[in-house]
Amino acid sequence: MRRQWLFAIVASAALAVSGCSYDATDSGTDADNVTEISTSLSPPAAASAVLLKTATSPLGTIVVDGEGMTAYIYNPDEENSTSSSCDENCLRYWPAVTSTTDSPVVQGINAAIGTVPGPDGSFQVTVNGKPIYRYLDDQVPGDMLGQGVGSLWFMIDEYGNPVFATE
Repeated sequence: MRRQWLFAIVASAALAVSGCSYDATDSGTDADNVTEISTSLSPPAAASAVLLKTATSPLGTIVVDGEGMTAYIYNPDEENSTSSSCDENCLRYWPAVTSTTDSPVVQGINAAIGTVPGPDGSFQVTVNGKPIYRYLDDQVPGDMLGQGVGSLWFMIDEYGNPVFATE
C-alpha cells in the first residue's frame, strides 16, 4: 500500500507539472514520428452492456465502469459543456469512458447520465454533466491511484459528486 501511495504522489507531481496540456514540441507534423494514440483503454461498451455501476471503496460508494475500474472527473471540465477539456496528451493517461450509444446503461447511480462527442466517433459518458475518465495506472478493479492527482482528478460518488477525501 505504501508503494502505491509513493507512486501516486510521483505521478501526481508529474501530471501537476505537465497539467495534462499540449506540448508544442509534439506538433504531429513530423511524418517519421507520427504515432497513433489510443484514447480509451477498451472499446466503447455495447449498447446493452452495463457501462457504469457503483462499488464500495475505502472512501465510500463510488462510480466504476462495467469492468469495475474507478471512474474520475477532471475538475477543469465545465458542467454541461458539449465537449471534454482533456486534450489528446491528457487522454493518453486519462482515457475517456465511452459508449456506442448516447443512452448508456447504468446501475445504482443516482445522478444524471448523459454523453458528449467522444474520441473516435464514440460517445463520452457524462455524470451530472461532466465527462468521465479512467486512469491509465489503475490496473485492477479497486485501484484508485488517480484520486486527487494534481488536485484535478477525483472519483465520483453514487450521486455524481466529486470525492475529495483521501485514505
